[in-house]
Amino acid sequence: MKPPSALGRQNDIRMNFRDRIKRFFDGTLLRVNLVFILLLIFSYLSVYIHPHDFWFFALFGIAYPFFLFVNIVFAVVWAVKKKKVFLLPLIVILMGWGHLSNTFSINPHNRAPRELDNTFSFLSYNVRLFDLYEWIGDEWVRDSIYRFILSEDPDIIAIQEYFYREDDPFNETRNYSRLHNRHSHIAFSRSTGSNFNFGMATFSRYPILNRGEIRYKNTSNITIYSDIKINNDTVRVYNNHLQSFNFSREDLDFIDKLAAGKTGRDISGFRNLARRMNQAYKMRSRQVDTLVKNISESPYPVIITGDFNETPVSHTYRRLRRLGLNDAFSQSGSGLGTTYISAIPLFRIDYILHSRILQSYYFCSPSIELSDHYPLQTNFTFNRGNKARSSISGR
Repeated sequence: MKPPSALGRQNDIRMNFRDRIKRFFDGTLLRVNLVFILLLIFSYLSVYIHPHDFWFFALFGIAYPFFLFVNIVFAVVWAVKKKKVFLLPLIVILMGWGHLSNTFSINPHNRAPRELDNTFSFLSYNVRLFDLYEWIGDEWVRDSIYRFILSEDPDIIAIQEYFYREDDPFNETRNYSRLHNRHSHIAFSRSTGSNFNFGMATFSRYPILNRGEIRYKNTSNITIYSDIKINNDTVRVYNNHLQSFNFSREDLDFIDKLAAGKTGRDISGFRNLARRMNQAYKMRSRQVDTLVKNISESPYPVIITGDFNETPVSHTYRRLRRLGLNDAFSQSGSGLGTTYISAIPLFRIDYILHSRILQSYYFCSPSIELSDHYPLQTNFTFNRGNKARSSISGR
């Protein structure tokens, strides 16, 4: 047997070195992947943990799309490298299929049901006080919002962050009159001495038989509900604006710096954010407790709409869906369904949930930047063959 040549020994050394580098790289990659798998599992668990117990766990739910994306990338990388470990992130992703379908929806053949029964169109919109404080800076924003709503001409309209001033010349315009000539349910949560009124409004082409309010403690957030008679059926529409984080201008500036990596050692900025989020999560959870109780006592099928200030991977969303409600976006929408316009990618925090006796079709969220929220639109029909239309059991 011939002794190995010097060139052969050099090649073996190079190959061994490359193998060690490759094993080190793959091992490091696997450890990072395991961390993100754990974070994704935490996001799944966040929907089961009450904010009163561990409010910070809700942050894992907010970050779910990011954790999901990273794990998808890892699964692809492992598959390209022909490593069986690709099954690990893939299995964990599939474990959260329900969260995935609530976050990203595909309905390529979204069509109206063949047999339509008692159909009506529905629109929900957080109008941010019609740009009262000129966040956008266009004095025609309010008129543009009215013109958009009237051009869509929905049968039922739910508006959050509604603003009204009695001596406003806009009240005499044709667009204002056209909307307000409908049946309406308007409730103000806060008024000022300068006759500025802030609240919620529901407008309907159909008669409103009954009106109710849920006023939450220590906040200006409210829920209004309206019993609307649609031909021979009655639906209760809950128009909600649940507790927001109420970030100050300083908090928002800190968030911008955080996104740009310029916060340095500003511990006070993190402390202020944590304090506001802690308070908001706990207040919102109490509001949802009250809301769920009221919904469960409704004598009619329900539509729950508005600004929930929560993503689909959250305790709030899970509690409402557990009432047996469908999500119009999941049922007949497509894409991410983004509803919130912000540097913080919260994606979807506005919803149209509904009893199962109602079927949604043609859900959309037009990219109209007249507020910090996009409007939500869908059409409804009553499912034929369901005899429980007038009771809450019809969910």
